[in-house]
Amino acid sequence: MEFELDDDQRAWREEVRAFLAENFSPELLTLRKERGYESNDGVLLDFRRKVGEKGWFGLNWPKEYGGLALGPIYQHILVNEFEYWGAPGPDLTVTSVAPMIMRNGTEINKQEWLPPIARGEITCAVGYSEPNAGTDLASLRTKAELDGDEWVINGQKIWNSQAHVASHEWLCVRTDPEAPKHRGISVIMVPIDTPGIEIRPLITWDGFRTNETFFTDVRVPRTNLIGEVNRGWQYITGALDLERGALTNAGDLRRAVDEIIEAARVVRSDGTRPMDNPDVRRRIAQLEADVDVAVLMGMEAASLLETGGIPTVAVTAEKIFSSELRQRIADLGTQMLGLDGVLSGSDPFAVPGGGFEKLYRSAPLLRFGGGANEVLRDVIAQRGHGMPGYGR
Repeated sequence: MEFELDDDQRAWREEVRAFLAENFSPELLTLRKERGYESNDGVLLDFRRKVGEKGWFGLNWPKEYGGLALGPIYQHILVNEFEYWGAPGPDLTVTSVAPMIMRNGTEINKQEWLPPIARGEITCAVGYSEPNAGTDLASLRTKAELDGDEWVINGQKIWNSQAHVASHEWLCVRTDPEAPKHRGISVIMVPIDTPGIEIRPLITWDGFRTNETFFTDVRVPRTNLIGEVNRGWQYITGALDLERGALTNAGDLRRAVDEIIEAARVVRSDGTRPMDNPDVRRRIAQLEADVDVAVLMGMEAASLLETGGIPTVAVTAEKIFSSELRQRIADLGTQMLGLDGVLSGSDPFAVPGGGFEKLYRSAPLLRFGGGANEVLRDVIAQRGHGMPGYGR
């Protein structure tokens, strides 16, 4: 299959690059290096507002829901360019949550949630995992009971990233405790500022903040239910498939390899230059080829999305490949710099700004974010090749 961009797609890529050149400010770069985009900092909100004004958060949605009616390949190009620059682009709210509302939501859901998501006014934390329901997500216990025209929610979520800065929870709950565990599950949109929600930080190895979130008699309108009651398993598995695709765009991989090449050409404090080492050159060449593979895998997934389906096997394979490639890039970046490679960004002698050390600590997150790679290999075997499950 040919994945060469056509003239319109190349023009779109240049438009995105021109926007980033004009609007990706030094303040945003500093924010990304120091704290990431885990804040509601004014400079971040201003950038998101500009993206929303252009309609780019919903660029492949129907126009009646605030979109531009462009295809998934256009979104794929945009996300890749934003990731290469390190800019805060479309998040899981746009790439995972919104498409599920569009496919499965009621007309009230679509009218209420999609336009403000397209404008960048709503961002979602994804409330799936619980202390006793991670890989076996269908064992979740957070429950929602209907009381008149309101859902009353009680329970706990863990690894609830972005809950401290998001406006809403895309919350997976049990609505029928008597049904088999994969049934009786629903999805409800819950504003984060609703009374009864408590968010506690969990700090990971790379300094990234995730959260555990508690829901105590939280009340939301009945219409906040997404789609049909007790059909949530279908919605969250579809959203997870799209999440894996969103986690794996190759823009940041391309940037990381470019930074390795640049660092390899610099003479180190001991007088050596990494690029003069044939083993380093060989490993860089392999990473260059692997990034090209990741780009092609992303284009394949985007092309399959153009047909209207969710390419579960394609995005799953892409997620596994790119997350493990990210780890290999981090390994080479730190190893070729020797002791200099373990300097953090706070050290003035760090090259390049401690980026490889940070990547080394952050890379493992994406090996289990969106589904652990070991489990996802089972998904490929079972859904892609018809192999039997083993009763987990």
